[in-house]
Amino acid sequence: MDSHTASPPPLPRPRVAWVDSARCLAMFFIMWLHVGDAPLWLGHPVGGAICLFFVLAGYFMPITPETAARRALFMGLAWVLWSIISFGLYRALAPENPWSWQQIIGYGVAAFNAPLWFLRNLCIYQLIIAALIVLRILPRCNWLLLAILACFTYVSELPQHENLRFDWLSAVLLGYCMKSISLPQIEQWLRENVWYIVCGIAILLIQREYYMQYAREESLKYYRVSIPLVHVSQALLLCLAALGISRWLPRLNKLMAIAGSCMMFTYVSHSLLYAPIYHYNLPRWCGFAYAAAGIALLTLLYRVLAARLPRTMRVLTLR
Repeated sequence: MDSHTASPPPLPRPRVAWVDSARCLAMFFIMWLHVGDAPLWLGHPVGGAICLFFVLAGYFMPITPETAARRALFMGLAWVLWSIISFGLYRALAPENPWSWQQIIGYGVAAFNAPLWFLRNLCIYQLIIAALIVLRILPRCNWLLLAILACFTYVSELPQHENLRFDWLSAVLLGYCMKSISLPQIEQWLRENVWYIVCGIAILLIQREYYMQYAREESLKYYRVSIPLVHVSQALLLCLAALGISRWLPRLNKLMAIAGSCMMFTYVSHSLLYAPIYHYNLPRWCGFAYAAAGIALLTLLYRVLAARLPRTMRVLTLR
């Protein structure tokens, strides 16, 4: 064999259907909350959905610090490009409205494209973990550092979800700590212990609701309890739901997996899709249908754009 022959490029990571289905389910809850008059209970799975995104980001994060830092900078570039797109659409849709840079880059509740905070924060979290790898704190002290971050979450007041938070950083670190466990092993563990997991999560959530009700009655300022554990539990429930769909509804699982594989594009762009609903005060009572239709439309749009503009879409979706 010729020693000068170039080695073949590495094969792309095979996609796991139930993971993509869990992504799709998480996106659905978030989009339903964003677009319409969502029921009060929807806030719980949305917290788990955001946690799931961060855990998966940590799990699929590159191991070497150089690669991790390069990917973080790549995320920063995607964030800038999406901000430019948001600015153009915002000025085209509402040229008479005043604007601020916070609205354009996804900062604050009034942001035109609110999900941009996810790209910005994930970029920062990945740079932090890359620095910890360089300092040799990771992977030596994975679980110890995770416990310390969880403690900081308990003793510090949580800011708005789009700000930098200890609990979201701990979710990324949790995913990174789980790298030693393969996805087939995780799937097997979930399937074998499904009822134990569901019962444990139910007890945790009921306990938290009782505590929060007591805190409200006593006018306690800080009534958070088990925030990191609750978010992880809700993310686990989404994974269990995806596994159930993959087993009992294989056709639906196939469609959800296709939509979940386009998660980054759908998540970052769905506020732009729904902008006319907000701007023209269209009815929002059908948020459930808006969310389902939005996922279908954005998945189709992604596949069309990926075929016509492959390089641009690779940058915008971190491929």
